[in-house]
Amino acid sequence: MKVTEKSLRARCTEINMGLLKNTTFGIRFERLSAGYKVELQYRDATPPQVLIQDATASEAAAAIEGAVLGAVAVKSAGTGTPEYVTRETFVRQVGERCPKCQTKDLNLGHLSVVKGEIVQHCSCIRCGLVWKSIYRLDDYDCSSAAVVLEP
Repeated sequence: MKVTEKSLRARCTEINMGLLKNTTFGIRFERLSAGYKVELQYRDATPPQVLIQDATASEAAAAIEGAVLGAVAVKSAGTGTPEYVTRETFVRQVGERCPKCQTKDLNLGHLSVVKGEIVQHCSCIRCGLVWKSIYRLDDYDCSSAAVVLEP
């Protein structure tokens, strides 16, 4: 059967209103000039995650079905709501939410430097979870650095 934009739209609607209704994400596709883009659209402020881009309609349909199979596998394994978000989700949310209950009501503690990393001790006001956020140096920019002239 040939995959069309109409069939992709119908399948996304069916999935979002059915199998993915009680998950933290939905699935969305968009037609671009070079093909289709499929992404996970989160129900909070988390930026969308692109699954495939510049794909044919058939490749987009396969990406959609793959995301659904993954969600179904997690649900059938009995872990539909994991205790903590994944590391990737925590980083994508830029550390602004509790990794357990997802609230933004956080106590952000002191910063300390340990072996080239900056570590911040954090805790959640709502659920009481305590964790460390770890920041790593990834670049520098001296374009705005002040020039100090020696006398």
